[in-house]
Amino acid sequence: MDKRADSTPSAAGCLPHTRPVSRARAVLAAVPLLLLARPVLAVPDEVRYSWVEISYLGQDVGTSGTQIDPALSQQVDVDADNGDGIRFRGMLGPWKNFYLFGEFGSTDIDDSAVISNLQGQFNAGDQFDLTSLRGGLGYRYPVTYTLDITAEVSYDSLDFDFGSFAGENFDTDDQGIGGGLGVRYVLGKNLELNAHARYTAVGDVDLTTRELDDDILFGAGFAYNLIRGLAITGEYETGEIDSWSLGFRLDIFED
Repeated sequence: MDKRADSTPSAAGCLPHTRPVSRARAVLAAVPLLLLARPVLAVPDEVRYSWVEISYLGQDVGTSGTQIDPALSQQVDVDADNGDGIRFRGMLGPWKNFYLFGEFGSTDIDDSAVISNLQGQFNAGDQFDLTSLRGGLGYRYPVTYTLDITAEVSYDSLDFDFGSFAGENFDTDDQGIGGGLGVRYVLGKNLELNAHARYTAVGDVDLTTRELDDDILFGAGFAYNLIRGLAITGEYETGEIDSWSLGFRLDIFED
């Protein structure tokens, strides 16, 4: 009886020591697995270069011009204001860090005119079509997995299609070479931030001489993933012609 009584406390006394040891070993064994799993769960998305985008586009032209017709003793003064429309953009690549890009924009810009001739002075108002086309080749330099610096060279085209108030002609269009530098940064899994500065040979218009001059523009934007492969985008660009957009981007070749 005494032997039995002695053995029971001994067996019971082992349990409080063996359980904590086994739990500690389990926790220690799980720590390396947690450390390995943590960076995998926290890996942000990469910068993407294959997508198409459609967006609402607003533009502020903010320029004016004068046309004089001595034969009709007539002068027409026009002011171009702001308006809105649509823009399509896309990228494809990269191949060895090179990519292709292109965009097409079309907006209806409000304008007003003062017509002065022998019959008097008359006010008029309408809208004109502003069409832009840009496409070219870009190169990405990956600084980190989530940060790229980009350099682009482009062919730019700009077309002001005014029509006519009283027989005058303010229509202007031209093409030229452009180039730019930018940065794209992915923050977490859902947000991309970007900024750029670019030169264009057809960014500033003189409606009196009907000539397009060069300009330097600065812009910044974002893309926020609503779901994997579909993002809402926004951008603001300022120069002689200011532009802002809000739209949707769809990834191509989404993994």
